[in-house]
Amino acid sequence: MIKKSQFLTLLLLIFSFLFLSCKTKSNSTSRIYLENWEYSTAGDPYPFYDLKEKNLSNLSDYLDNQYGYIYLKSNFIIPLNFKQKDSALYIGRIKIASRIYVNGHLIGTTGQMPPHEFTEGNKSFALQLPKRYLNYGEKNTITIALWCHGYGSIDSMPFISDNYDVVTKADYDSLIYSKMYLIFTVILFIIFLIYIFLYLLRRSESENLTFGLLCLFTGLYLSVFYYGEYSFIGGAHITYLQFEKIFKGVTALITGYLIVCFTRDFLHYKESGHGKLIRFLLTLIAAIIPLTADNIPDFRFRLRISFLFIIVQFIFLTKIIIISIRKKDRKFNHYVLCLIPFILAFSSQLIAKLFFNQKIDTLLLAISWIAVIFLFLGILIIHFVRLANEVEYMNRNLERLVTERTDALEKEKNRALKEIDLAGFVQRSFYRLDTTEIKDWDIKLTSKPMAGVSGDLYMAFLNDNHLEGFGIFDISGHGIASGLVTMLVKNIIEQEFKKGLKKPLYEVMSRINNRIIIEKGNIENYLTGMLIRFNKDGYELVNAGHPKAILYSADTKDLHLIENDGINQFGAIGIPDLPVNFQTVHFDMKENDELILYTDGITECINEEKRYFGIDGIMSVIKDNISKDLEKQVNALPEALFKFSGTKNLGDDITYIILKKLVK
Repeated sequence: MIKKSQFLTLLLLIFSFLFLSCKTKSNSTSRIYLENWEYSTAGDPYPFYDLKEKNLSNLSDYLDNQYGYIYLKSNFIIPLNFKQKDSALYIGRIKIASRIYVNGHLIGTTGQMPPHEFTEGNKSFALQLPKRYLNYGEKNTITIALWCHGYGSIDSMPFISDNYDVVTKADYDSLIYSKMYLIFTVILFIIFLIYIFLYLLRRSESENLTFGLLCLFTGLYLSVFYYGEYSFIGGAHITYLQFEKIFKGVTALITGYLIVCFTRDFLHYKESGHGKLIRFLLTLIAAIIPLTADNIPDFRFRLRISFLFIIVQFIFLTKIIIISIRKKDRKFNHYVLCLIPFILAFSSQLIAKLFFNQKIDTLLLAISWIAVIFLFLGILIIHFVRLANEVEYMNRNLERLVTERTDALEKEKNRALKEIDLAGFVQRSFYRLDTTEIKDWDIKLTSKPMAGVSGDLYMAFLNDNHLEGFGIFDISGHGIASGLVTMLVKNIIEQEFKKGLKKPLYEVMSRINNRIIIEKGNIENYLTGMLIRFNKDGYELVNAGHPKAILYSADTKDLHLIENDGINQFGAIGIPDLPVNFQTVHFDMKENDELILYTDGITECINEEKRYFGIDGIMSVIKDNISKDLEKQVNALPEALFKFSGTKNLGDDITYIILKKLVK
């Protein structure tokens, strides 16, 4: 298989050979070059003035507003030996249109004159010289009436020679300067179709889209070189000015815009939405400006302004290049390599223009840009082949790779489950609550974590086996993160409760809140919770955003939420600057009364009908099981919850606790 470097080198050699081969042998010894020209802006019988040969390419500069006819005249003597052969005039490439005379006789025309002016592009012309019009051995006069409109030029040195020599030269020049561009356009259009198809198949490869569009608009721009060759393109459909606006203006500007887009996608730079919008608007403005021109000189002036909007976008291009250099992106090396032909051609032409005052060779620039596109095509083909090879490898080894990956994932899963089980065991050991020695109270609970480690926290505050208080808290989130937070806050809650036995309970909750805010730092988890303190003269409760406790009265068989009129408790624990209102609620309990505490994983459990279990669900379970012993009452809740939801895999941690006051 050919390596990438060999492939790119081969492409460079091909285009180098193409440049070197762009020469034609001339039978210069038999040619009569027309070197001494005169010009007039009015024609005969008005005077003609000497014209230097180098100015044949800028004839419109001699006219006011670069618009109108200019008349050219050159005298020559044709040798007597030319009587024996058919003679012809090589006039080369002419813009915009002309009528050509020999000794006052019309021998041919190029382009279209007003009112439907149009040029024949880079087509070269060979005109027959009828023998009856020539004076052999004597002076003859070539007169050209050239129509100018912004453009006005004869781009080659005219000469007279035998018919074969002239026709061969004209055909060769038309091939090199005109027809070759059509060949490039066809190739670019095929590449455009291929890469648009590839993009539609794989939309993640955005460089396929921008590369395809770059090929399309480059091909459209090249039409300005060959459109004079074909009758289906010409003044019968649109004016020459309209053609210039579309194909020399808009397509060139969009090509510049697409160069930046393709560079962005090729180097995989993520452009912001604002950046895309700004560049699009700059291009839109640039495209509109030349469309408003009234004539070709005005169009050429406005087009220069429009290119400034495109050049501004190359600041963004420079940013992408700098980032790629810093990242040492290998694709940047490919990018630079592909641009070498155009960089060399452009640099050589710039030097020739600045230091030697030579005309810029558009053929060299065009072919070098085509070389750039074909080099990028090679890079993209290599990338596509690499992907195809990877897909082929995956297809051949898919079953083995899937098995290996499945085994690896299974091992990771088992390892994670073991770690979660271990974390859950450590947590349960840390929170183990032995209620057998507690006097005056019977406490039963059930707690089920969603994922091994629970974010629910409960604790009994004891003093010589006497229950001084109880706490239940719920950490936001699930899994190991919330489980670790429970270990942090447990010590804080226990410390503040013991230190605050003689302080109001709402103040104890406030101190807990303040300490947790400080000590957990940037950890995002917060808590809801409830503190209950059992005093000799009554019971008090402070709620911090937690579901309300339920009290069952054994005497009245009444079941209700614990709350006091006029007291509105709100706020969570551990959120800086969150308004809170930790007021104390007072209540009383007698022998055999039951206090029920729970977390919101129970009330917010949802079934297939999108109904919540809610407080009513808990109340119903309590009523149905209140006559049973405490162990069965506690176990009845998860059974009812699983039946309601239809699954044992609940979406949150659940904790359910019943404290029953015993007979003294």
